[in-house]
Amino acid sequence: MRLRVEKSTALYRSLTAAAIVGTALWATGLWRWSAWQLPAAYSIDALEVLARLKLSGQLGLAFFFDKTMPPIGAPWGADWSSYPMPDAPLFILFGKIGATIGLIPASNLALLFAHLSAVAVFYLCSRALGHRTPFATGAAVLFGFSFYLLHRSLSHFSFTLAYVVPAQLLHVWLIGSGHQLLRLARWRWFGIATAVATGMGNPYFGFAYCLLMGGALAYQAATARRRANLRWGGICLAIFFGTLVLLNYSSLLAMLRGDSGLERNYAATELYGLRPIEWFIPPPSHRWGEVGAIGERYAAVSTFKGELFSPYFGLAGLAGLLCMIGSIVRRWRRGGPRARPGYAAAFSGITIFFVIGGINSLLAFGGLDLFRAGNRYSIYLLALALFALASWASRAGRRVSPVAAVVITTALVAIGLWDQVPKPRSSSANAALANQIAIDREVGAALDTQLPAGAAVFQLPAVPFLEQPPVHAMTDYELFRPWLFTERTRFSYGLLANERALRWERYVATLPTDLLCAALEEAGYAALYLNKSAFSDGGAQLRSQLKALGKKVLVQAGEHIVFALQPVHTPRLPDLNDARLSDPWHTTLVREDQFHLYAGEGWFPLEHDSSDSWRWAGNEATLLIWSSSHEPQAAELTLEASALRPGVLIANFNRKIVWRVNAGPAPIPKANLFLTLQPGSNLVTFRFNGRAVRPSNADSRILGFKLSNLRIAPKP
Repeated sequence: MRLRVEKSTALYRSLTAAAIVGTALWATGLWRWSAWQLPAAYSIDALEVLARLKLSGQLGLAFFFDKTMPPIGAPWGADWSSYPMPDAPLFILFGKIGATIGLIPASNLALLFAHLSAVAVFYLCSRALGHRTPFATGAAVLFGFSFYLLHRSLSHFSFTLAYVVPAQLLHVWLIGSGHQLLRLARWRWFGIATAVATGMGNPYFGFAYCLLMGGALAYQAATARRRANLRWGGICLAIFFGTLVLLNYSSLLAMLRGDSGLERNYAATELYGLRPIEWFIPPPSHRWGEVGAIGERYAAVSTFKGELFSPYFGLAGLAGLLCMIGSIVRRWRRGGPRARPGYAAAFSGITIFFVIGGINSLLAFGGLDLFRAGNRYSIYLLALALFALASWASRAGRRVSPVAAVVITTALVAIGLWDQVPKPRSSSANAALANQIAIDREVGAALDTQLPAGAAVFQLPAVPFLEQPPVHAMTDYELFRPWLFTERTRFSYGLLANERALRWERYVATLPTDLLCAALEEAGYAALYLNKSAFSDGGAQLRSQLKALGKKVLVQAGEHIVFALQPVHTPRLPDLNDARLSDPWHTTLVREDQFHLYAGEGWFPLEHDSSDSWRWAGNEATLLIWSSSHEPQAAELTLEASALRPGVLIANFNRKIVWRVNAGPAPIPKANLFLTLQPGSNLVTFRFNGRAVRPSNADSRILGFKLSNLRIAPKP
């Protein structure tokens, strides 16, 4: 009899697993073979994810130690050490798979993994909480194929990898109120695995883990004070931070230097903050048109157009929310307010913290604005609601037979999935996407065929990688598209905004076409790429100029057009310390005979009124002077200076102090600095030994001194 039960159980599990995999294929639209050749998304953030997958696969384990990307940012290689890239192990895994089966099929496989891992982990956590198998399975399926995850999809792949969310919740409950469970080794290993997975994953999930664990430790310290719980909570936090630092040390250092390349502010917490109304608002893509119309109306009247509809709970999540409210009411009637049930306390805490105007907004207003998008934490709220639903169903259905429980759960899950899963892309949209990818493949193949291995392609427009506003009709990350389908060609796009190589790219892009080509050929570029959608005239003027110079078209397809260049036999990399690569001091270059002033490091943007112009700096900044003369020239630099707080301002030139003055709020009369300038770039360093401060609550800059009305001329 036992053998029959085991066989029946094995058959049940196999059928359940097959049904879940089938659900995954249907929900992600991958139930047809042709769909595997099309990505879930192919614009803006999805292109960045595809690029990271390809780069991770190419670099392999070296990706952990060296964040220089040789295939992009050519000829130097893009330095992404200041760019946080979560989930690196998984990106490397699926990147390697992509090298075998193709980048796009690998991206779809990665998405399947994200959804199925979310189902599996939620199920295991739900069972650990004592929920009956059918109800735990149903809640897990609804979590793994929630609208949140399907909506994030490939564009926000690190958010789609939400398998850590239910694991975190169970782990902090064990720490906060577990009795004997932590004495079992498997639960200690579960906590360690959760901490490691969180540390290598999305920083948003890491922030939530710290908040939840902090709350659990505080609750444990205030109540039972079990040493094992407190000790293992601290150990797991240390493991989390250790993993985080180990995998992201370079970007963390850049963040401490204020050089992360990510621009955040308080306003974003209002734009992307948690809005409880969006738990109830269905998306316009809802399968029932009348319901989708509610979402269309909300989008039309809402002032905040951030990440609309992502927090939608669906019918299942809303049912779980009602169960949670009912549980709170029952417990309060019995014994007054308590921090139980745990999922209700966690739900309330997360909502209060991340709602618009909540604690997260206060932190952002004070300067901690990295985790601006509070609505992204709605996945935690959904998980809590589904845990509550599974708990209620297990209690209410404890006398229901296993067969009836399976039938009821299947019906409810079918309704929930119908509500949560968006309508698939239309056949016309798929055809347009397939055509777009075919064009990109054509361009990539042509470049690999016609250019020597390792050839560098310069791309116009010259824009920074990461969160770049649209340039005419060209959206962010589009310059990755032809590179995604090459095997041995390097491209210039991919440099972060803080890299000096990007300054050279932007500078050379402003040169007349003949000088542009000459500079590129001198640097060793074999081709010049234009994205026609980035130009108001489709690049017609530039194309005609290139053809007049005798430059031949290598390939032209869609918005892509590539011209052949004739690189010199021995390329010479540009001097990235050239003063002309910095911003002109006066915003637009002022003709001052053969000398020009440029703002180096440390300056804030130029300000001016009707009579004066000035730039502020903190404690140190550099001024670059370009001399077009071929001989040393004597020059006179005139300026005025002041500081917010008293201090000594020193100017160094050629490692010598050429000016020292006591600066304060009162402007210092015009000073004259006499310098002997060498041909090319010359550097003047200003240092202020006073205190740099924030001028007001409305101004987040840290200011020390300012220089006004700079002028330079040959010494009489």
